[in-house]
Amino acid sequence: MVTVGENGRLAGKGCGIVGAVIVGVPLLVVAVVGVKTCAPLQEAGEAMVELERALGSDALYRPSPSGAIPAARMVLFLDVRSKLVEACGDYGQVQRGFDAVDSLETRDSGDAGEVGDVAMGLGGAALAITPFLARYFKLRNVALLEASMGLEEYSYIYATAYHDLLLSERTRREIFSDGEALSPEASAMLAVCLARQRESVQPTDQMDRHHAVLAAEQHRMEAESNRLIWQDGLPEAVRASIDPYRKQLDGLFCRATAGLDMERSSRRALRVALE
Repeated sequence: MVTVGENGRLAGKGCGIVGAVIVGVPLLVVAVVGVKTCAPLQEAGEAMVELERALGSDALYRPSPSGAIPAARMVLFLDVRSKLVEACGDYGQVQRGFDAVDSLETRDSGDAGEVGDVAMGLGGAALAITPFLARYFKLRNVALLEASMGLEEYSYIYATAYHDLLLSERTRREIFSDGEALSPEASAMLAVCLARQRESVQPTDQMDRHHAVLAAEQHRMEAESNRLIWQDGLPEAVRASIDPYRKQLDGLFCRATAGLDMERSSRRALRVALE
């Protein structure tokens, strides 16, 4: 599977499909797509503002000194994920239109009817992608508001719970955001969470060593703009708090939308979609 960004470039080759679709899109359709995009984006923003207002200082997530995730918070995270996973199927419908372009490009030729079908499919996908992204961010923000879980906490649990999956080659191939699960902004947010964790470590001999480990990881994150937290390996305490939920977590993971989940807003996603 290729990413939307890759498909945007693929679509510019060969049969001139993109040009034909864009030229043929009536202004009324463009206006409808704009409405379907802007309304949920506004609602997503309102839900985030309401969430941060309701949580107050609790929106600034501070992991436990060991980094382990409490069982009650893991259960709440799974509940949020259960409300988002269906969107993976919605994205799959959009992706099929782009995949058809990739399939046509890998062959020497296609008949006129097939090219026309691909053009229609690509046109539908191109018109559906921005409303989908808007709906996804609305869905996530509303789910977080209902769970009273801040974005920082959600992102920390997401990054650690799906650590191995986010680093896998398969995810990098299928992920929406052009091969990167983490934007510099999301990575910086996780680095700040790590800094707060360091502050909560009490000064004892054993904790001094732990503090040094946290400091080293924070330094690596600050030096690498797209680094995943604990990219070189999760601490045992963190992994032990996650492992009992592995089967449920894996069932609620969506590779295609993994690049969206830790973003505060849809700006990066929309930029990739429109490349």
